[in-house]
Amino acid sequence: MKSQVDKFNLILQSVAKSGRQWDEVVPLMLLADESFESLHMESPFFGDMLWQGNIEPLREQFVLTGSWTMSAPRQCGRCNIEFAAEMRGNIDITYALGKQADGEEQAELELAGDEPEVLEAPGALNVLDVLREHFWLMWQPMVVCSEDCKGLCLQCGVDLNAGACDCHASVKENPFAALKGFKFDA
Repeated sequence: MKSQVDKFNLILQSVAKSGRQWDEVVPLMLLADESFESLHMESPFFGDMLWQGNIEPLREQFVLTGSWTMSAPRQCGRCNIEFAAEMRGNIDITYALGKQADGEEQAELELAGDEPEVLEAPGALNVLDVLREHFWLMWQPMVVCSEDCKGLCLQCGVDLNAGACDCHASVKENPFAALKGFKFDA
């Protein structure tokens, strides 16, 4: 497991001019830390992360780009079933070592929207920490199993995706329904 972790730890000053590439399946256990304790880690809906990315030196800075996908167990916000939610994200981060770019270079970066993150020399970077952070940034507080999910009946709690309930036929008319026809003077 140590060697698996090592391939995600970088010293930016040691990155070759050709850069470093990844096309890796990152095991869930490498990503998991104390922030994952509230998640159902044993769920069959949890999958490993697929990470495709690279880091390249660019004018005394380093650009980390890539994309990741992963499935995570979630509870549907409408019908409350557990399902595998497909999560994905893109990473585009510029790192600088111990100093900000000069005036002209900084203006170029600001126009491109790439404000560099400054790391202390020698520029130790743990890509697992970056992936973990982006996983949580893409976490949505409420997700649904499908856009056409009907949810649960608000009266009796029956899953309306499985079938209709009988409580709508027996619901009394709203006591404020008489106000529907009331005309207000303008």
